Amino acid sequence: MGDLMDNIMALQTAFQQVSHLAKGPGATKLIVLKPLLEKSSSDLKKKFDQILQILQPSERQKKKRKMLSQRLKWPFQKADVEQIIQLLERHKSELTFAMNSDQM
Repeated sequence: MGDLMDNIMALQTAFQQVSHLAKGPGATKLIVLKPLLEKSSSDLKKKFDQILQILQPSERQKKKRKMLSQRLKWPFQKADVEQIIQLLERHKSELTFAMNSDQM
């Protein structure tokens, strides 16, 4: 879980920096970054919505969890976490590449 949170935080920081650049005075020169930023934002919003849906239990699930709190289990398998981390890394790399391309 630590790797997942670390990657989410790193990507959040990258998005904040990129967003700041995209709103800055040189924003018109960012021809590679802007479309990628929109696509990445859309892709990540979908993935985060899926993760949130899994992590937010329904009322029925809340009652079950309350009764069975000792048996609670992390809802993701190792492969799921690795897939999410790969997605986050890919978007972070794409953003970095786009930022470097636009700085040339």
